[in-house]
Amino acid sequence: MIRRALFDLHRRAVSAPRAERVAAALAAQIGQADSFLDVGSGDGVIAADLARRIGATRVTGVDVKLRPEPLIEIVPYDGEHLPFPDDAFEVVVLSDVLHHCAHPAAVLADALRVASRAVAIKDHFRFGSVSDKILLAMDVAGNAAPGVLVRGTYFSPADFMDLVQGASGHVAGLTWPLRIHDLPFRLLTWDSLQFAARIERARPAPAAPPPSSSASETP
Repeated sequence: MIRRALFDLHRRAVSAPRAERVAAALAAQIGQADSFLDVGSGDGVIAADLARRIGATRVTGVDVKLRPEPLIEIVPYDGEHLPFPDDAFEVVVLSDVLHHCAHPAAVLADALRVASRAVAIKDHFRFGSVSDKILLAMDVAGNAAPGVLVRGTYFSPADFMDLVQGASGHVAGLTWPLRIHDLPFRLLTWDSLQFAARIERARPAPAAPPPSSSASETP
């Protein structure tokens, strides 16, 4: 009874306002889009709100753990290989997903494969051991009810840039710091630990010009 009451309090005081702000931050990175895939959809609350904000008419989710009665269509996912062809959606969304992944670069690379325009990300930055502890506490509290695995792996800004480059992407947009929580939780969770980003496929390097020949050269 007490456990259920605590989960309900967390949902009303933390999860609901957080979901609205995450959807708004992702929408700011996406703009308008007719379709998107939400990776790690959970109950589909954020995806349903995001669809309304960006005008999407085709929304699909994937998750390794399917929940009852989600707000959008969600199909099973093995955690690394998206069951869709190249460019199947305009946008792929990774909302607080990458820090749960065993192989985040592979997940991001596959998301870029499926997205014809961009991958929109909401995740965390770490800035040392204190921020690691804060992020871990937030993760454990936020994922206790659905029973999501918490790995405690977070990215410094440099780590994130390396991750994006390793997935053959580039950062095309970034909102940081990002307000996600209200007071008093905001005093503990820090806006500087939150960010949203737009990742696009890396542009191929321009071809090198052919070597020029000099008319003065003699055999």
